[in-house]
Amino acid sequence: MKTVKSYLISLDTDRLVEDYFRDHCKALSEYYYGGPLDDEVDERINTMTISEFAEDQLRLIREYIEYLKGIEIAEVQDGKQGIIYAYSVLDGDWISTVACTELVYMDELIEDPENCEDYGYMLNKFSEILGFLVADNKYTQAHIYEVISDVLWEASWTGYRQEGLQEELDDLEEFENAKEEDLLHYDSVDDMGKQLLGADYYREMQAREPQETEESKKLLEEANRARVEYKLCSRLRERTILLNQLREE
Repeated sequence: MKTVKSYLISLDTDRLVEDYFRDHCKALSEYYYGGPLDDEVDERINTMTISEFAEDQLRLIREYIEYLKGIEIAEVQDGKQGIIYAYSVLDGDWISTVACTELVYMDELIEDPENCEDYGYMLNKFSEILGFLVADNKYTQAHIYEVISDVLWEASWTGYRQEGLQEELDDLEEFENAKEEDLLHYDSVDDMGKQLLGADYYREMQAREPQETEESKKLLEEANRARVEYKLCSRLRERTILLNQLREE
């Protein structure tokens, strides 16, 4: 298996930039349809046309990828070698599938492939993410541009230079402390929604929900159960293939 950095170097950069832009640059559609943008983005693009904005986004993505190519891979700590792989999940139309990527750690996968944890890595340093291995599974390789595009998106959570990483880590520590002090207790799901989203927005969101009948609720539950079951089946299949490959090495 090769590392994320190896794929960044070997894949066609133009295609990777286009895939990332298509799948993850939601700001363009928000700009086009007049949606709210944050103050920093507004200030930078308030005189741009849509075409100029798109070109600017593509430039930033390309610079981000080239920046990553120059970063040295960090040594794996405590033998925890991360592996990125893909499996199929049902798309929103329910009749087609899309690739979903996931990070697991090699030692945990070997110990229990069915129940091993999958991890987010948006707060990992670039040097760690670049050292993750990418599975040789047939499915993963068939969707390699989508896989690496997803990795780039997750890695960019705190900025294309991780300029917001320390702030996010500080916020996470504050959140964990609040949990320990029981400051994040909610009496109900509704209470949590109102506090996290704001009471007005939460009521508006609820008002848009369809009024389900008992029959439609039952059908929706069955559909969601089937979606979850398909995901778990697909994920275990790819994990099993990956595990067999590891044992052969």
